Amino acid sequence: MSTNVFCPVYDDESPLVPPSLTAHSRKMKPGIHQVTERVFLAYGYADANSILLVGDDGVVVVDTTEDEIKARSILAEFRKITDKPIKALIYTHFHPDHIGGARGFVDQRDVDGGEIQIISHETLPDFVSLTMAAGAAPILSLRNAYCFGAFLPVGAEGRINCGIGPDVVVRKASYLAPTRTFRESLDLTVAGVRMHLLWVPSECEDEIVVWLPDWKVLCSAEVVQGECYPNLYAIRGTRYRDPRRWYKSLDVLREFPAEYLAPSHGRPVFGRKAVSELLTAYRDGIQYVYDQTLRLMNRGHTPDELAGLVKLPPHLANHPWLGEFYGSIANHVREIYQGELGFFQGDPTSLRATPPSLAAARLVALMGGRETVLTAARQALDSGDPQWAAELATLTIRLNVLDMESRRLKARALREVGHSETAIQPRHWYMTAALELEGKLEKGAGDRNPDIAGLRPEVLLESLGPRLAAERTLDLHLVGAFEFTDVPATCGLEIRRGVAQFLPRRPERPNFAVRLDRGFLADLLLGKLDPERQLDGLALVEGREEDMRRFFSSFEIPDMTRVRLALR
Repeated sequence: MSTNVFCPVYDDESPLVPPSLTAHSRKMKPGIHQVTERVFLAYGYADANSILLVGDDGVVVVDTTEDEIKARSILAEFRKITDKPIKALIYTHFHPDHIGGARGFVDQRDVDGGEIQIISHETLPDFVSLTMAAGAAPILSLRNAYCFGAFLPVGAEGRINCGIGPDVVVRKASYLAPTRTFRESLDLTVAGVRMHLLWVPSECEDEIVVWLPDWKVLCSAEVVQGECYPNLYAIRGTRYRDPRRWYKSLDVLREFPAEYLAPSHGRPVFGRKAVSELLTAYRDGIQYVYDQTLRLMNRGHTPDELAGLVKLPPHLANHPWLGEFYGSIANHVREIYQGELGFFQGDPTSLRATPPSLAAARLVALMGGRETVLTAARQALDSGDPQWAAELATLTIRLNVLDMESRRLKARALREVGHSETAIQPRHWYMTAALELEGKLEKGAGDRNPDIAGLRPEVLLESLGPRLAAERTLDLHLVGAFEFTDVPATCGLEIRRGVAQFLPRRPERPNFAVRLDRGFLADLLLGKLDPERQLDGLALVEGREEDMRRFFSSFEIPDMTRVRLALR
């Protein structure tokens, strides 16, 4: 195993790990790469890089990694280069591994005092809110843990690397909101560093790159997603990443006369020719998969058929920056189908499909019963077909989720499938699913506690909407007013027969009004409070306590320890 104390990877030879994946781990040694006289890139300390731009009387930091502790380690290394004060942070996009270490670099007081700017695209705060608190945040958090191996130890049957970096495990996340945002582009000079910031939607809708014209350096964010094929779809769950927009944004990057490429994942690239060749190959790799998927869709092929048909040609498949180490093209083509046509494949039989458990019961009966199916599954596993073994075992598990013999058999099969995977997200999922099937998954070990107390009050209140237990409120109408003590804001939330509507101003005739700080709502959303009993963080200033308690008891906080992803 790697001796990287900052972010360990597994880089030993093992029959359980494809040699190319082991070799990929060996690239990830921590170190400060000098790009030019004034540009330095910290690689291998975290999943994402931090980039130091040294100006005349201060410095700019591009991306802060996912973790405050990792960020402090990087800052200590940067301080060996210069002791000039940080004048600005730039977030290239909203993903946690780019914003989660902010407080490791700067202090909130300096930001509030105007000494330090934090710059991003204008939509970043909204995407941060969606990821951390709103909508599907609880299930996304759990799926993230499966994807990134948060429940797995580092080792041959656990975490190998993170695909685009060594490891993404977070010990302490911190986030500071931007103080300056823009829409299309922004030209500015900070500490004597001339920068052109440009919006280039690609991996994320809010993605921006930083062009340094005086130094011919292009900080490419995740438009170039590390030394691997880009993740056109992340199995943890994402909104559709339009490949066409992505490769067109790469074409925009190709217009810069860049002599140096400083990516947010992976090592820097030196030389005009090398940068140009990489950007061209990267965009061609995306367009090839997109176009050929559409071509075969137009022949009537379904997602599972496409997964076996669309492959990169040799000159792209063998490119050192296009190995399938993060995502998987077989999964990407399924997402392209879904993004272009939706879930329906054309056979109307699937529109009202027999429920999986009932279909499994009927199929197992037709096949001769449980023992016959399990015997066939064992034979498939012994003959080198673990995928079929897993599919057969799934049928008997759906008859009885407590059937440990079937669960252990499926777990063995999934591990064998996973051993051949170089794409790290599917690999982690296979290994984690095996633990879930065996009853060995301690979900608390991978829980994240995002830093959401600094989100806007309206974001926190609106995030309660998807947590409303609607069936309990179909005859309920209550209006609450919320006065915040830590920010100058007053707004409301109305429960109206199964819907919770956010009110941007204080309602005129609320049933109750409370005074609180944002931390209370953050703890409520993260499941740290029992809304029926622990309302000590609220000060009732108007109305009846009974209404206030009934209001808060109408929301439920998902218990993610009870959610099953593989066992179903």
